[in-house]
Amino acid sequence: MSSELPHIPRREVTGAWVLLLGYATLLTGMVWDGQWHGDVGPDDFWTAPHLLLYAGTGIIGITCLTVVLLSTWARGAATSTPSVTVWRTFRAPWPFLVGGLGASGNLLYAGSDLWWHEVYGFDIAAGATPSHFGLGLSIQVEIFAMIMAFAVLRRTRAERWGLALAIGLATLGSTSAFGMVSEMIFEWLPGVAPRVLGLGAAAALILSLVIGLTRSWHWPAATGLTFVLVQGGLSLFAPAATRWYAEAIGQPMRDYAANMPQALIGFPVTYPLVALLAGGMTAWAVRRAVNPVRIAVAAGALAGLNTALFYGVLGILEMNLVVTLVAATALGAGTGWLGWQCAVMLRRFSERGLSVPRAVTA
Repeated sequence: MSSELPHIPRREVTGAWVLLLGYATLLTGMVWDGQWHGDVGPDDFWTAPHLLLYAGTGIIGITCLTVVLLSTWARGAATSTPSVTVWRTFRAPWPFLVGGLGASGNLLYAGSDLWWHEVYGFDIAAGATPSHFGLGLSIQVEIFAMIMAFAVLRRTRAERWGLALAIGLATLGSTSAFGMVSEMIFEWLPGVAPRVLGLGAAAALILSLVIGLTRSWHWPAATGLTFVLVQGGLSLFAPAATRWYAEAIGQPMRDYAANMPQALIGFPVTYPLVALLAGGMTAWAVRRAVNPVRIAVAAGALAGLNTALFYGVLGILEMNLVVTLVAATALGAGTGWLGWQCAVMLRRFSERGLSVPRAVTA
């Protein structure tokens, strides 16, 4: 595989790993913040979970800016890395341009979140305010940048494991944006739990994306393993950190706080089984010369079905199970096809060294 891919400057290889670190920090803060809202409640802009979240965004933003500046100064160096010229001056590799835009939006909405807290008070549910909605979408852009950065690599086993870890982080981290958007789009559907459709679509998109990028059974299964590590680690950290921090600042726990890890119900814990099955389906398709896009669609449908079954069994969301199963499976299949198309574009992006010479002026 390494012979198929272009040379990638060291600054972008290092930058991809730092993006991964930044997003891992951001996700830790985001999950901790969700646990805090559930178990304690009152907060403000300067609480530790918020600061950890924005520290992760700061790492992403500084990394993207650094890579863009270094790429601009190295303009004369031979490289086939996909990039775009911004304002006729700055040479920006696409993943780091996207990441920089996401980080900028995140910090912009952070300011609006601070204003919202000061005007309307504390203990506001995530997604219920314009600032939280903007934060969720900005974070999703940062997720796409992280995946793009590793999609361009994929030359060595370590880099492919980096992609698997990025997918594992992205799977859990996409719950915010996909959940909020689904509430807006599917609220009118009778009997359907919109959040189930959103999380099913997220799982389908990301799973089909890794199938399309790697064309191998190993790496869909590897993303299931990294998801277990990410969800398990955050499930151990968030409740303990919440209780410790509440005691440190003198905040009482809610009377009904069960100290249950929110990360365990924020996304189906059965997703790794789906990833493993998707890996097996991919291996079967390779041996039988089956059109792999069909596997991406089937894996997407399976991801949607799994999401509906998980929340239907838990019973924590109001839904007509049969209607939601049908809707989640159909949406998962469609999103699986979309994920495959995105993977095709990203493979061309890296293998052909696609570049866009036109200047971006806005």
